[in-house]
Amino acid sequence: TSRTSIFIMNDAVSLITPREQEVLHLLAKGMTYLEISIKLGVTAETVKKHLKNIYRKLNVNNKIEALNRFKIL
Repeated sequence: TSRTSIFIMNDAVSLITPREQEVLHLLAKGMTYLEISIKLGVTAETVKKHLKNIYRKLNVNNKIEALNRFKIL
């Protein structure tokens, strides 16, 4: 079953768009939503939407879990 869960998690990560990956990388660098939005040329609300999509795809509840899940994979 652990192999199955690894495949499921890898599938979830493959659903993360390049832009969502970019948001995760900037978040991992310690940037705030506002800093990320300025860097990417979008609003802070757009950054939040990306994060909500990431949480759903990775089946996590917050940015720490998302970063940990993404780092593991």
